[in-house]
Amino acid sequence: EGRMKVYVSGALKGSRNLVAARALYELAAATIADAGYEPYLPHKNTDPEATPDISAERVFATDVEAIRNSDAVLAFLNEPSLGVGAEVAICSQESIPILGLCERGVDVSRFTVGCLTAGNGRFIRYAAWDQVQNAILGFLDELRSRAS
Repeated sequence: EGRMKVYVSGALKGSRNLVAARALYELAAATIADAGYEPYLPHKNTDPEATPDISAERVFATDVEAIRNSDAVLAFLNEPSLGVGAEVAICSQESIPILGLCERGVDVSRFTVGCLTAGNGRFIRYAAWDQVQNAILGFLDELRSRAS
């Protein structure tokens, strides 16, 4: 089986600053990898700018398969994103553990937060990167203890 997989979800197409968004997701992926898990970054496979020729159906199929093959999902909710909302809903429906992260002061959809916390998920607001890192590591520790 190998290492546990964690899917990193976050706005891409709708992001106001795609470069900064990708950098945030990659920092999170590095934290996941350093903790001994295998991160999955959708933008490495189906980025809207890098792979504009991939069909919408193919992007959906690729990302949903990656979510279903993951042990957990990390979702950044800093920017409105239909894709992230759909990914949160899939996790909720399929009882995939999910951690939703959002910067303090950002207005986030109550439906999305409710969907996340009604299922197998938790929602944490943060002010600084070390809080993101601590939240990710705490979430991974919880996963590890649930799996053993």
